Amino acid sequence: MAVSLNSYLTQLSAQYYLKANSNEADKIQKSLNLLKSWIKVYFGDKLNRVFEFGSWDRDTILPRRYDEHSDIDIMVVFNHSEYERTPETYRAWLENFAKDYYSRSSIYRSAPTITIELNHIKYDLVPAKEEEGFFGQKYLYIPDSSNGWQDTDPYSIRTALTAANTSYNYVVRPIIRIFKAWNSYNNYPFDSYELELKITGMNFSNDNIQSGFFYAVGQLDTYSNSTNRNTKVQSLKYNIDKAKDSLDKNDVYGAIHWLHKVLPY
Repeated sequence: MAVSLNSYLTQLSAQYYLKANSNEADKIQKSLNLLKSWIKVYFGDKLNRVFEFGSWDRDTILPRRYDEHSDIDIMVVFNHSEYERTPETYRAWLENFAKDYYSRSSIYRSAPTITIELNHIKYDLVPAKEEEGFFGQKYLYIPDSSNGWQDTDPYSIRTALTAANTSYNYVVRPIIRIFKAWNSYNNYPFDSYELELKITGMNFSNDNIQSGFFYAVGQLDTYSNSTNRNTKVQSLKYNIDKAKDSLDKNDVYGAIHWLHKVLPY
């Protein structure tokens, strides 16, 4: 390609980044700290520990202006050795907590979570229990779809993402943010976690943000069970191909025009 969009895509990925010192991030952090402290007070010795995970923890969360579904995932690990209950009971406990402390907020169930929606962010409270293996290792369990338990490792994708990002010259997180902005802009053809996992597993050797983004677009298949997803991916591929054609003609502005058919400004 005669000209490049790499600098522009780098700027976009920074624009889609919820910076740690921004007003939005500060509000989230303050309300998160308060929420966790209230959970500890409310449950007392019924609680083992409470911690955040998900895109906030992985540093891939988008500002809400680009992703209205942005949320903070919080694992609430109960002291099941003394108070083991069913997942539904733990969910009821969390719902009662939310109603007591956030009575003016929207509160609803979205299995396996209890969601508290504030003006600036949503918090998804996930009940969990922890068990110790024969050799002292810890195993976490969250509710499954049948009101039983399933094992989980909330940090596995963060570990994989950090390793990939470091290995591939720190382009993976920016590329993920661009894809998440596309996903939101196009009414969520992918589950956000699924999309992050898919991109984390790709090979970005010798790529910059532009070549890595273009490569990843090419890796998305159009043969899923979802017609909507297939249509959105086909549209993404079409517009990126048009952007590439414009770059081949040294038309940067034309390339940007095609890029923003599928990405927000």
